[in-house]
Amino acid sequence: MRREGCIKVKAGFMNRNMLNRKVAQITFVVILFFVTSLYINAQITTSQIVGFNFSTMEMHVNNESVATDGATGIHFGLLLPFTIVDHFSVQPGVLFSSKGSTYIIDTVDISISPIYLEIPVNLLLDIGTDAFSVTLLAGAYFSCGVGGNKIESGGEAKEIFYGSGESKDLKLIDLGLNIGAGIKIKGFLISARYGYGLTDLFPDDSSDIALNNRVIGIYLTSSFAGR
Repeated sequence: MRREGCIKVKAGFMNRNMLNRKVAQITFVVILFFVTSLYINAQITTSQIVGFNFSTMEMHVNNESVATDGATGIHFGLLLPFTIVDHFSVQPGVLFSSKGSTYIIDTVDISISPIYLEIPVNLLLDIGTDAFSVTLLAGAYFSCGVGGNKIESGGEAKEIFYGSGESKDLKLIDLGLNIGAGIKIKGFLISARYGYGLTDLFPDDSSDIALNNRVIGIYLTSSFAGR
C-alpha cells in the first residue's frame, strides 16, 4: 500500500512537471513571436493576426457521417501581404493555431486538441476605400502538427503523437482550403473564415475511419508599414 501511494505521488509530480514544461514552452513561443514581429515590422510591411477557432473534425466510418462535437481554440501569427494591383493582394503568413474535436471510436470517448504551425496563402480583394472596405478572401493552407493533447474517456491528458500507423494519434500534415470575408477599417481587418481540411488525419490508412478538420475562425488583423 505504501509503495502504491509513492507511485501515485510520483506520477502526480511528473504530470505537474510536464504541465510546467508545456506552460514554459508556450510562454517562450508567445514572447518570441512578439519580439520577432516587432523586429520584422520595423523592416517591412507586416500584419499581426490573432483570434479564435471554433473547430471540429468531420468523421466518416464506412463512408457514413458520424456526429462529433467541437472545440474552441486560439490562433496568432504574422502575415506578409503583397499588393498585386490596387485593391488586390496576396497574403502569405505563418501562425500557431489550436484546433480540436470530441468523438467516439469503439465506445471510447476521445477529446483531442492538436496545435499546428500553419502557413496560409490567401488572395484578398478589397472593395471600397482605404478608410473603409469590404474584403473577400480565398486560398489554401499547409499545417504541421507541433503539439497538443488527447484525453480518452475522462482520463489524464496525454501528448499527441503525430505520424502514420496504429500507434499514432493524428497524421502530421494537414492541407486545406480557406474562404472568408470581412470589414477593413483604417488598417484593421475583422473577418470570419472557414477552413476546409482536405487531408484524412486518421493515422491508420487501413482503417475505415476518416477525420478532416473543419474550422470557423474569427480574425483580427492589424497592418502597419515598417520604416
